[in-house]
Amino acid sequence: MFLDCDRCDFDFLTTNVSFVDYVRDRTVADVHVLVSTQDTPGGGLAWTLKFIGLGRFQDHAHTMTFSTPGTATGDDQRREFARVLKLGLVFFAADTPAAAHLNVTFDQPAGDARTTPKQDPWNFWLFQLNANGNLNGQALTSSASYSFNVSANRTTDKWKINFSGNTNQNRNVFSLDDGSTVRSLTSSWSANQLIVKSVNAHWSIGGTAAASRSTFSNENRDYRLAPGVEFDVFPYSQSTRRILTVLYTVGVSHYDYVAATIFGKLHETVPEHTLAAGLSVKEPWGSLQAMSNFTQQLDALSRYRLSTNVQANIRIVNGLSFNVYAEYDRIRNQIFLPAGGASSTSILLQIQQLATGFSYSGGVGFTYSFGSIFNNIVNPRFNGS
Repeated sequence: MFLDCDRCDFDFLTTNVSFVDYVRDRTVADVHVLVSTQDTPGGGLAWTLKFIGLGRFQDHAHTMTFSTPGTATGDDQRREFARVLKLGLVFFAADTPAAAHLNVTFDQPAGDARTTPKQDPWNFWLFQLNANGNLNGQALTSSASYSFNVSANRTTDKWKINFSGNTNQNRNVFSLDDGSTVRSLTSSWSANQLIVKSVNAHWSIGGTAAASRSTFSNENRDYRLAPGVEFDVFPYSQSTRRILTVLYTVGVSHYDYVAATIFGKLHETVPEHTLAAGLSVKEPWGSLQAMSNFTQQLDALSRYRLSTNVQANIRIVNGLSFNVYAEYDRIRNQIFLPAGGASSTSILLQIQQLATGFSYSGGVGFTYSFGSIFNNIVNPRFNGS
């Protein structure tokens, strides 16, 4: 078996699902198990396992799905994954010598649990709170930060409703050689709402509303409202394997600035629209993700931002894979920049957004492995060395 999974605990699986041989190369496998996951609103994971027969099993393929809740520990996840993996492998193992050593057991549910659906007193609503604080320092520097996040989500086949809010603050203190002290502070908060209605297998309508503050971006208050429509070329039911969406929103934003901008504004209301396209594919040959987003100010068409990013991991030949990441932003809409520009201190401490016409990042790499095709042995000795 070739297990194609980014989130799996391979050591646990090779120890607890031992009636198969794990191989490093799909071309020598009898079955390729392609695993994809999606985050659920409650912080859990929806898992999809695609069992693809190879060689003598090449005419057979089937899919299994399951979910783990946000409260599941890492051990809960790996045990449930191992259980479903064993179920999915039964068809293939039944035609091998391992079949003579396999058995099926059934844990009888208590009472009428099999037939009586549970009532949900929360009506699909899930709430989360998260708070974090960090403190570190040395002789000449110290820093402290905190963040608080809250969310409420309700997800059904027909509706997706998300509410979220967060606040962050970062403080830094630097002691210089001349005895002076430099202090920096950045703070932000935001509140966001998303409501989406499923129209059919390909279309959705909805809208977003948001309010925020960011000292880094010279924004004392920022309010946004934008309805929109989305089309998925593939049915949404296939989203764990492939999704190709086009999203269009049009709305308005209102800004109250901390300091007057380079355009002499302390307040302004901006109509804008956004066109976004996204592709995500996970197949036996590898995975590909691409996203492009174009936002434009409707009352000043020369003010826009175009962002594009691509990530790919591609298997080329036996043992050789290629991965690439690239992102580029064309920036022409920094209407929030303060008129006075950025001081040397602000630049060095990175506490203020700087004027730029573009930004980019990227990377490329190759991985090649050769030798034994088997990957069955677990030996944890000296893992911490």
